[in-house]
Amino acid sequence: MALRLVRALSGPRRIELGYGVAVSYRAFGYADLREAEATAHRLARETMPERLAFAAALHDDEDLGPEHDEGRRGQFARHLVKLLLLRFGTGWEGVEVDDGRAAPMTEDTLDAFLSLFPGVASVLHVRLLEPWAELEAEGNVSARSPHTATAEA
Repeated sequence: MALRLVRALSGPRRIELGYGVAVSYRAFGYADLREAEATAHRLARETMPERLAFAAALHDDEDLGPEHDEGRRGQFARHLVKLLLLRFGTGWEGVEVDDGRAAPMTEDTLDAFLSLFPGVASVLHVRLLEPWAELEAEGNVSARSPHTATAEA
């Protein structure tokens, strides 16, 4: 018999970002995540800075410097965070517009928020994907199968 901890992937979640800022979102499935990742990769290619996009068109992929890969990874992470929050986000706290009203979670406010606080994008990226990373890590590739003979048996 195998035991494992119950992981609440199906319930609403909340990410505390500090300074009174928190993001809430509803659960999303593995297929939703993979579709968002595919879209984020496409958007990252389309929104590369002009200098890097020109270099990519000029050279083979093998000849591109590390700044190209880093730029595309950064664009991918930013787009993935925006896609997941716009599709599954239920709200946020601690973010206000100029007149003191609560800021709505829209594409424009997310862009402004992530531009003003770039470190938040990486925190959100990690925390949004954390349940899925834990679920994948739960698989133990070195565990013995109960139906297979081993050297110890």
